[in-house]
This record gives sequence, C-alpha cells and structure tokens, in this order.
Amino acid sequence: MATTIEQSEKTKAEPELIGLLAEFDDPQALIDASVKVRDAGYRNWDTHTPFPLHGIDEAMGIKFTILPWIVAACGLTGGTIAVGMQYWMNAVDYPFMISGKPLFSLPACIPIIFELSVLLAAFGAFFGMLGLNQLPKLYNPLFKSDAFRRVTNDRFFISMDASDAKFSEIDSGEFLNSLNPISVEECWSDVSSPKLPRNLVLALSLVGVIMLLPPALVAYKRSTTTNTPRIHIIPDMDFQPSLKAQNTTNLFPDGREIRPSIKGAIPRGQFKDDNIPFYYGLKELPEDQDVVVIALQDEKKTDAKKEDAKKPADAKPAPVDAAAEAAKKLDKLPWVTEFPMPVTEKMMARGKERFRIYCSVCHGLSGDGDGLVSLRAMELLQGTWVKPASYHTDNVRKLPIGRLFHTISNGVRKMPGYSAQIPPEDRWAIVLYLKALQKSRNTDANTLKDDEKSKLRDTK
Repeated sequence: MATTIEQSEKTKAEPELIGLLAEFDDPQALIDASVKVRDAGYRNWDTHTPFPLHGIDEAMGIKFTILPWIVAACGLTGGTIAVGMQYWMNAVDYPFMISGKPLFSLPACIPIIFELSVLLAAFGAFFGMLGLNQLPKLYNPLFKSDAFRRVTNDRFFISMDASDAKFSEIDSGEFLNSLNPISVEECWSDVSSPKLPRNLVLALSLVGVIMLLPPALVAYKRSTTTNTPRIHIIPDMDFQPSLKAQNTTNLFPDGREIRPSIKGAIPRGQFKDDNIPFYYGLKELPEDQDVVVIALQDEKKTDAKKEDAKKPADAKPAPVDAAAEAAKKLDKLPWVTEFPMPVTEKMMARGKERFRIYCSVCHGLSGDGDGLVSLRAMELLQGTWVKPASYHTDNVRKLPIGRLFHTISNGVRKMPGYSAQIPPEDRWAIVLYLKALQKSRNTDANTLKDDEKSKLRDTK
C-alpha cells in the first residue's frame, strides 16, 4: 500500500527593513538636516535631489574622491607601457637603422605615449567612476516608494541604510522626525519572485533569434551558389551610366561613346616648344631621337675580365656592356655648354633648395656621394648598391651642362629620372648649383678678388 507524503509549501521570505527615507520640500532644509545626520555619526546614508545642490558635499562630510589618482595612475601606466613597448620593438626585438637615426629616441615616441596615456586614463575615469559609485545598479527598493518618484521633480530626500552600525529602527526614526521632514517612510526589501516576467523573456528570446539571423544568412550565402542576381541596396553604385568602347550612346549628340580628343590637347609632360636647348639640353635634336631618352639604368654589371678568367679558352666572348654602349652614344650628342635661361642669384638659391631636397639624400650635401641613403646602403653590404659618383671627379667635372641636365631628367645607373617630379626650370637650377659646388672645390681662394671673398663670407 503506497503512502502519500505531502510536501510542505515553501515559506515565503519575510521582508526586512533596509532603511528609512525622509522627505523634504526645501533645499536648505535638506542641507541643514544633512549637517545634523553627519554630526550624529551616521555613515551609510545618502541624499537625493532633482538637481545638483551646491554645498551638499560639505554638509554630508564627503571626502575628496580618489578618482583623479586612479586616472593619473592609469595615464602613467599607459605612458610606461608605450615607452617600454617601443623600446622593445625598435631597439631590442627588431632593430632597424633608418638613415643613421638612433634605434630609440624619446621624441619619436611622444605620439604613441600620448595616445596610450590618454586611452588608459579614459578607461580609468570611466570604469573607476562605475566602481566607486557601485554601478551598474539596475534596481533599488527605494523605487517602490510613491513619494520617492518626486525626487526628479521638486522633492529632496535623505535615505538611511539599515546596515549602518548606529542604525536603530526606533531611535533612527525618531532622529529623522526631529529634523522636521515632510514625512519619514520605512523601506522594506523586495520579496517578490526573482524570475523575469514571461513577456520580457519572450521579447528577449525573440531579439536573440533576430540577432542570429544576419550571421546565419552570411554563412549560408558564403557556402552556397545561386543563379539569381544579388540584391542591389544602392543601385546607382552598381549600375553606373558607363558603356564599353566602340559602343553607341544617347548621352552625347554625336552618339559616340568614346569622346574625341580635344583639339590642341597635349598629354602631360609631352609639351615641348621650339626651345630645344631648354627642354633637352641639346643644341639640336639628332635624327635618332631614341638616343635622347637613353637612361643608363642597366643594373647588370659585366666584368669581362672576370668572366673570361672563369671560362675556357674556346668559350664565347663576353657580352657587350649595354651601359658602356649607351654612354658612347650620349657622348656624341651636341650638348649645350651655356645655360638656356638667365643665370641669377634667385636661380642659384632655387637650385640649392631643390638639390638638398632631391639630390643630397644620395649624393650628400657637398656632392661627394656620401648621402645618408648611400651610407646606409654601404653599411648593409648587400652587394646591390652602386655608390653615387662624386661630382668632383675629373670625368664628371668635364661633362657639359646639357649632359648633366639629361642625367637629372632621364637618370643613370641606379638613379631614376626626375623629369616627372622636377620641372625643367628647377633642373637647370640644380645644374647651376652643381657647377657652383664643383667650382668651390677646385678654385684657389688666392685667385679671388677682395670683393669676391667678402661676398662669399657674407653668403649663407
């Protein structure tokens, strides 16, 4: 015979007194009451006002917040991390020399130090404020008080926590009544079910399902194929009014899709007037104009002697050096020996400025081929760098100015052409400054006149 045991019904939790709530209708009354609560020795209590109330901090005896110290500590931590990180990356883990600069330099680290200091200081301010204010706090039993709802409108409150060591339900209640409030209300703990409302659970579940749909749809589309066209959210971007070449169109009166070139239009960099010396550095153009654009940038060096020594006697002869052949063709051209534009001090200053921007990084400020880029390349010893020639060697000094202009325009060996970056006027100015460098190195000061010496001393 089975015996039925009746389970005892779960007893409901009894509400507990969690504090007292005193209501005031005047800001000054709240401040006066706060002074008395502070002097009475209570610690776990707070004030609630509809707007910031000046003087309430002093009345409550609130000490200065430690939040600035938290922010300062986080900022210093961020700066320290930035310095250590950059020192490790640049000077220890992956040292990389750039143009002779130091591996670690504090001024170069300032941007990252600033960014990390501000970032961690902001984190410290945000999360420190949340922690000190015990936030987020989504619910407080005070919210159940009908009177407390006016705290955002025109009422002022003092809430006293029952966890205070000096709290007593009777004595603390009488003390608050002695402060002449409008009313004193007891606050009890909430004993209702902790479960979320059924409607809220359903709504949150629906939102979760909807949030899973986009990634699920993306995963499905990536793993499948389809013959239907995709959805064009912005059709103007996908279907632009452009046609294929050789087609007709109704956009233009002549019905042609390809537009004819504008009469008199010249491609960029192709304009050359009759001033051949100015644009080419030549007295006249040769019949074979391909020679004019020869750029001696053949990186393959052929050492005929070494190749012949390695090969047997019956081997084929070494190939002809293309760079040497190109140089011979350039030597035969009628280069100009006079500047095709007026030589002025302004032109010299411009040439010096452009030389230091484009040329000095490889050739050096004095033209000896000891620029920072060249020095760094020579230190690496990779065998692929050709040191720039010094401007002060005999063969370079004897070159006509037209040939120097051609070299700047079209390049030579490792040096690229600068015709796209430097206009012809500036190229001639650089040539002028280059000749001045050569003259300064190969001129005896004793042969100069006194006024020339004085002018050189005054020139910066």
